[in-house]
Amino acid sequence: MKDHRQSRRQLVTGLSTVGLLTVLPFTPLTAARVKAPLVAPKKQITGLKASPLPGLSFAAMVLSRLGYGVTPGVMDEAYFQGLGANDATRLSQFVNQQLAGGNDVEVNQRINQAGTYETLNKSLNALWVDYHIDINNQTSSSQPVSEHMRLKFLRATYSLFPLRERIAEFWHNHFSIYGYDYYARSVWSSWDRDVIRTHMLGNFKDFLIATARHPAMLYYLDNYNNSKAEPNENYGREMIELHTLGVENYYGLAQPNEVPMTFVNESGGPWPSDGMIQEFYVDNDVYETARCLTGWRVNDSTYSPLTDTGEFYYDSGRHDTFAKSVLSGGFQNFSANQGETDGFEVMEMLAYHPGTAKHIAGKLARAFISDNPPQQVIDDVATVFYDNRYAPNQLELVFKALFNHAAFSDPQYWQSKVKRPFDVVVSAMRACDADFTIHPDDGDSNSFVYRMDDTGHFPYEWRPPNGYPTDSNFWLSSTALVQTWKTVDWLIDHNSTSSTSSPLLPIVPYAVQHFQGLPQNQLTPDNLLSFWMSRIFDQTPVGGWVGDPVFESIITFFLTRPEDNSYPQWPRDNDIPLEDLADNNWPYYWHERLRGAVKLMIASP
Repeated sequence: MKDHRQSRRQLVTGLSTVGLLTVLPFTPLTAARVKAPLVAPKKQITGLKASPLPGLSFAAMVLSRLGYGVTPGVMDEAYFQGLGANDATRLSQFVNQQLAGGNDVEVNQRINQAGTYETLNKSLNALWVDYHIDINNQTSSSQPVSEHMRLKFLRATYSLFPLRERIAEFWHNHFSIYGYDYYARSVWSSWDRDVIRTHMLGNFKDFLIATARHPAMLYYLDNYNNSKAEPNENYGREMIELHTLGVENYYGLAQPNEVPMTFVNESGGPWPSDGMIQEFYVDNDVYETARCLTGWRVNDSTYSPLTDTGEFYYDSGRHDTFAKSVLSGGFQNFSANQGETDGFEVMEMLAYHPGTAKHIAGKLARAFISDNPPQQVIDDVATVFYDNRYAPNQLELVFKALFNHAAFSDPQYWQSKVKRPFDVVVSAMRACDADFTIHPDDGDSNSFVYRMDDTGHFPYEWRPPNGYPTDSNFWLSSTALVQTWKTVDWLIDHNSTSSTSSPLLPIVPYAVQHFQGLPQNQLTPDNLLSFWMSRIFDQTPVGGWVGDPVFESIITFFLTRPEDNSYPQWPRDNDIPLEDLADNNWPYYWHERLRGAVKLMIASP
């Protein structure tokens, strides 16, 4: 056993480091996770070049980018081909169906089966009372966020609408909050449900306002402490730099009257009568935005007039009532004594600014197409964002424009992104038809979480407010790759030979079931690995898998001579006894060899 495992690791080393989930472009498999303070990768791997699998299909690309890979028999090549007469029609239909959503049957069944997801439907006030005020009666104040960390895996693995999960993930990353923040952790179910999922396909201005009024954000970025007596610019700065205009629209250490102006077709409130506003922002706009948001806080136990509900509270006594100047070239465009209206109006200015449209369009293109997307797709998506800024379904229209854009379907970008650890693991679970209901509190779930915790990409554990990186180079660290490999390794091996528990990923049972109905001489090493290659990658090259470089590398491992040297290397065209595969019989241990081979497939380019 020891020598056998060593040979597997030696083969991985021989795969040009590509094997360790390195350049997992957007092909059908991948995923992983991280620990609480997150650190930068220890070692960057550069100069890697993967040979693509033969004939990467349009369907495989779509299901990987807009979901978490192929689910054989449910969401695969056959399913995608049935959506229309050509790829453009199929893509459009897929996007429409996914965005529309519906009854997510298996997700709901598994949540009910787990029986211990207790916080999902609790109101904001109930969460605040149960997990912030009255924590002595609860398991932990972090129970809501802990449940959602695990629920994210369950949803991504079993959802019939994985694109909606992808979009929720994008917005969680855009309005990023560290999940274990003292106040955020107790109300996370509300943050996910009432803010992210409620607004993720709606109007961006409404979305921005919802984030600004939620206790998770108010505490995380310190606006609960922002008052006229003690201004705190932290939230105002991040609202501009991260959530709206983006740092690319920062004009440096200039005065407002030195910034170039641009015309916008807006009127009323803070909008200048001539329609001219700053094209970019400067530090003064950050300070003035923070002044607009003074008094926006949480109804907590700070002092007696408050009733400690955990809900949004506007404190007029803490608000800066003087006139203000935001993006107006230095002129005061916010009247004095407007109260809470200052906050609503500054968010309207930011949400309707053309720079915000460009910033978010760029983030979307880099997340879903390429680290270096063509400028045309950014410009086109920004136009849709801006032109529909008043529409209640603005963001739905933006996503449709992005996914139906020619750049999204351009083959030169199909393999331009590295899958992040979470994606690697989830797509492996989908491709192998995992039967693993992740619970908030059982042993297998805890073991899985501990392993994912080491990959650097665990849900909601990025501490800074800028969200997990989407740039591929960040994820090419030896730590992320090896820990992701170890997580997939554990998933495939756990309970695989148990007589009392079912395997989490039924690699061998599926193979046995498939070959039981075929003549015995069909169960050859070539046919066995070809069956799993086609299942994992949801395609079969013209002429079959034999001869493909990835296939040949894996079968070399698969046919390694047994530890007992008195037995020869098994011929690749010789049939394997079915009972030997099912029972992992000595001396070839086919059960173990097959699991190892599937691990290498998952780790292939």
